[in-house]
Amino acid sequence: MNIRNFSGRHLLLVLALWLLGALQYFWGASFFERLRTDYFAETFYAAKCQAHQTPTAPVEEFESVVRRRDQTLNSDEAHSVIQGDMHWLTPAGVVIFEVQGLYGVDRRTRENLPGYGNEARTGQFLFPPHTERKTYGQWNPHYAGPHVATFDHDEKLGSLPVYVFNFLADGIDETLGYASLPDVPEKYRALTYGKGRIWIEPQSGLVVDYEDGGVSYFVDPKTGERVAEILKWSDRYLPETRTARLRLASRERWRIFALERGLPGALMLAGLVWAACGLRPKKKPLRAQGAAGLLEIA
Repeated sequence: MNIRNFSGRHLLLVLALWLLGALQYFWGASFFERLRTDYFAETFYAAKCQAHQTPTAPVEEFESVVRRRDQTLNSDEAHSVIQGDMHWLTPAGVVIFEVQGLYGVDRRTRENLPGYGNEARTGQFLFPPHTERKTYGQWNPHYAGPHVATFDHDEKLGSLPVYVFNFLADGIDETLGYASLPDVPEKYRALTYGKGRIWIEPQSGLVVDYEDGGVSYFVDPKTGERVAEILKWSDRYLPETRTARLRLASRERWRIFALERGLPGALMLAGLVWAACGLRPKKKPLRAQGAAGLLEIA
């Protein structure tokens, strides 16, 4: 075998395919995995609640559907400004708790950018692609302050591998979120303690299931003493939300595989095949063979 004389175009195409494969692997994949410029997400939770309108009011027990909505307002190459909100309502439509804010989010890492939101937030707004088995700081519409999520164990939801994180939110000042109540903030502040679990598809970083529970309580601003409970709750994704998130995570997982492995591999293989086309066996000149044979016969 020997290498046929490549034309300039032939050699250039081989090198271009290999270069594109390397660029896609080392740079292109992460570029296309950035948070979408039109990112939007809406999730719903079934909640059981015990609520007090005031410290002396009787308890109301009810079940409710809680909604979180994230919507991108504007984006550039590096970051997005996202409006995030969370609403808790009684069955009669009375607002118990609501939080709304603007979050500046790094499109690659999904971290909060302090200079872009309406508060100087830290930690993750969303889990990043290729979520690791470690502890993440978080600050998102679930709570009006920072909280911590710590990896606990691996699990499977159907055929989808997931990471399970435990999280804790302690002493979060959510006075503004409870401002619809009669005595907040005029007489009392509102503090919150909560904990729960988050199920993450690690390649995409998407939350595929979520549950938490906790208590918010009236606090005397002068003494700092806890006066009474405002809201005691537990909630979890609705089955429809869980199904939709699992489906979305599965699609994103395959998309990331294609960006990181499939496309670079296909480009490198195409270059290899095209290079192989430049190899052929060395053939003996037939006319020379024929002339030599005639001489021997003579």
